[in-house]
Amino acid sequence: MIITVIPNNKTADGKEAFLQVCKTLSALPVTVTVPADTAFPPRDMAELLSGCDVAIAIGGDGTIIHTAKQAAAFGKPVLGINSGRLGFTAGLERTELGDLSRLITGEYDTEERMLLDITVDGENGKERFSALNEAVISRGALSRMIEVSVQNNGEPVSDYQADGVIVATPTGSTAYSLSAGGPIVDTALRCLLLTPICPHSLHSRPYIFEQDAVLTLTPLAGESPVFVTVDGEEAIRIQSGGAVCVKRSDTCAKLIKLHHKPFYQVLDDKLTNRKG
Repeated sequence: MIITVIPNNKTADGKEAFLQVCKTLSALPVTVTVPADTAFPPRDMAELLSGCDVAIAIGGDGTIIHTAKQAAAFGKPVLGINSGRLGFTAGLERTELGDLSRLITGEYDTEERMLLDITVDGENGKERFSALNEAVISRGALSRMIEVSVQNNGEPVSDYQADGVIVATPTGSTAYSLSAGGPIVDTALRCLLLTPICPHSLHSRPYIFEQDAVLTLTPLAGESPVFVTVDGEEAIRIQSGGAVCVKRSDTCAKLIKLHHKPFYQVLDDKLTNRKG
């Protein structure tokens, strides 16, 4: 078995966790590959992921999500090891590294997580992105209200006046969408969540759409530029008069879980800062 380890070495905890993981794996009958540089994401990430059987991402949710999206293109499963704060997408904590041997014995589950396929009318034409958590339409750095028209499969849904609009996966329901008042959705489901951010109306509520929904979000005319931010990474300026199309991707991310802990128990433990 070839295991590639993708760390985020920006923090001391991340560096220490990387060394601990490599030491633990060295005692197992596996081949370990690591990036050639210390940057995240590493320049040789695609090469590493294409050549491994399993990937281990060490860091917070951002690191694990980025790695899982890249690994999805090669159909490779990812085990997230939490060296950040919450670690909703992590399958293992740093105190549980002894359980890495389960990768060899096959004593683990692989969860398929829905991805979003996002098409943006950007300044350089149509651009495509993938999201495991969410796409957020907002003013970016400017805290100003925007108006966004939403359609589902060409049919009007609503016009939102808000600080922004979030389209999230069930995985992303516990991220920005939750903070904006969206519902918590079991990650085993397949659906799209639409959550307005601080809507300027008493009647604006989140929506849950079935998995084959195709949402088109069109910012209405305004003075300030509007951006779409994908998983907190890329921020793309939407062309004036342009739109953002969001639908379920044909590809799924695969996350490894070494412990059989129910989703709602994990959620409660993370949000109440309980360990175990």
